Amino acid sequence: MLAKREEGQGCYLSTALGALVIVALVEWIWPDVIPFTIFQFWRFDGTIEGVLKVSWPAFVWGGGVTTVFAIRKWNDPFAGWEDALDLKLGLLSSTFAGVMEEISFRWLIFYNEIIGYKLINWLIFGWAGFGVAEWWQLHVSAPVANFFTLGALQAILFGSLGWAVGAAMLTSNGKFRDGHVYQGALGWINSWFMGMFLFYLMFQYGLIAAIIVHFLYDAFIHVAIYILAVIRLRTL
Repeated sequence: MLAKREEGQGCYLSTALGALVIVALVEWIWPDVIPFTIFQFWRFDGTIEGVLKVSWPAFVWGGGVTTVFAIRKWNDPFAGWEDALDLKLGLLSSTFAGVMEEISFRWLIFYNEIIGYKLINWLIFGWAGFGVAEWWQLHVSAPVANFFTLGALQAILFGSLGWAVGAAMLTSNGKFRDGHVYQGALGWINSWFMGMFLFYLMFQYGLIAAIIVHFLYDAFIHVAIYILAVIRLRTL
């Protein structure tokens, strides 16, 4: 499992690095392609208390699901209980994920996908006035995603900032989700919803807020597993 996670990290980091080059070039040559300045989301709006108040259901959900699955593997000696006792490594992993995954998926890859969608849409009949990618986003992808996110990102999904922004958000979040496939089916699905929530935080409060919440979410899970591992060690 660890090897798969490290392989996934290397993949998304290289993708983000390539995106950085493309985004920087496009911002320099065609600054109107992306409807945001390059550092527009590098901010923190509101307060820590306000962000945590919005985010507490995610923490409860993550900790709850983790506890249920840990209890199911209570008597499994190969479930990684020894690794769970290394809390420092878990918190370090949480810090890395919170910073690097948010920079990659909520910023660089997201920006890069906006460029890609506008290019693809123009190539596939966009030049003739009917872009297939735009139609698909507004009539298929956006309605489905809007249903599952309870309308929280409706303005973004349906193009208040341009349809390509919503399409790019979904594609970038899909890559974020696929990077967690090693967690199994539930982890794969959960990562999509968590990723959409982190996009919501970024648009509402800034990228720094998303980084903080992502770190705290992962850290909360590692602490929960650590506590369970200690209890297990003392009772078996």
